[in-house]
Amino acid sequence: MSARVARAGWAWRSWGRRAASSLREPPPDAVDVAELLRDSSVAEEGAQEAVARRRPPSQCSVLLFPGQGCQAVGMGSGLLHLPRVRQLYEAAHRVLGYDLLELCLRGPQEDLDRTVHCQPAVFVASLAAVEKLHHLQPAVIDNCVAAAGFSVGEFAALVFAGAMDFSEGPSVSPEEFC
Repeated sequence: MSARVARAGWAWRSWGRRAASSLREPPPDAVDVAELLRDSSVAEEGAQEAVARRRPPSQCSVLLFPGQGCQAVGMGSGLLHLPRVRQLYEAAHRVLGYDLLELCLRGPQEDLDRTVHCQPAVFVASLAAVEKLHHLQPAVIDNCVAAAGFSVGEFAALVFAGAMDFSEGPSVSPEEFC
């Protein structure tokens, strides 16, 4: 997502949540998000067509990262044999100030289900799953042409794409994930 579109989305959100009766007219400084998205998609079409010409669709992959609700005690346990996965959890521990891995492995489920815990847990587990995918099928990662995510998965997709640093993900407040 370009910074231009991100700013447009923020501008829309700042007035889009008011009561319906107050939405007669957008504020004079509001940005037309639909127009920006059209402009952005036209500019990106050239890049996407270039990627498509280089590889047939059967050799391209897209990663979709999940959002809150997929958390479960024990998540990530099958990934710990991969060295970089342990590093992800150690980095999350430094950023968050608590042992996210311990919470994911042993729970209790009630604590893991709390938004403040489950969103960082899903974020880190998603990136840990990418590590396993890279270990088992590196071509899938190498041939990835797009990444997307639902809710907190958007942050994992941004980190995967290199648009955001890992240390920014777990530290984002739950309100920003929503």
